[in-house]
Amino acid sequence: MFKIPLTGLLTAALFILFLNVYSQERDTASNTLKYFNKTELGVSFGIGSYPNNIYNGVAYKLKNDEIVATLQTVNGIMYNNRWLLGVSVGVEKWRYGLFWPVYGYLGYNFKRSDNTFFANIYLGYAIGTRYSHGGGEYDRSSVAEGKGAFALMIGVGYKMKVSKSIKFGYEIFYKYQALNTSYQNIYQKSDTSKVLSSTVDYKLGLHFAGFKIAIFFP
Repeated sequence: MFKIPLTGLLTAALFILFLNVYSQERDTASNTLKYFNKTELGVSFGIGSYPNNIYNGVAYKLKNDEIVATLQTVNGIMYNNRWLLGVSVGVEKWRYGLFWPVYGYLGYNFKRSDNTFFANIYLGYAIGTRYSHGGGEYDRSSVAEGKGAFALMIGVGYKMKVSKSIKFGYEIFYKYQALNTSYQNIYQKSDTSKVLSSTVDYKLGLHFAGFKIAIFFP
């Protein structure tokens, strides 16, 4: 009968034990929760158009010419070097306003490595005002003041390691911002030259496309 030497059995047992411990350590390391911070600076430009004042029954549309500069920071936890969950606060300087957005943040790294593509989504609310601008009371191009409401951002980007604890990233994104505002229903009676109007409250949705640069810790 073929006999296995005792040293061979011990070597095999130690090798199996090593593999088991290594596997557990690797799994434990990959499944840890880590704190992260993402600080970003961005700019976005209005896209599309939106309905404005109604003049004699015809809705007048305006081009979204808003330009938005954004500074915000995200703090949260990262799981498995893949999933990121956090809260974002920031400030946005619009061409015609100022907002303070507060978002819940969900991010995903396509790889666990330091250099990777990523995707993220922001869901929240912008506190602030888009100021009125335009012509006179009956001007179809005049825009009423609007208050911040629901906001959404979706973006994709790439980040790379630049030092032991810092990564640099850049991102393109789409943004939706709702506003609680109003428009003027303007009409003129056929039998008189008098112009009449009424104010109608409604929720306006504005769309943007933009670019951001960011620093990640760690």
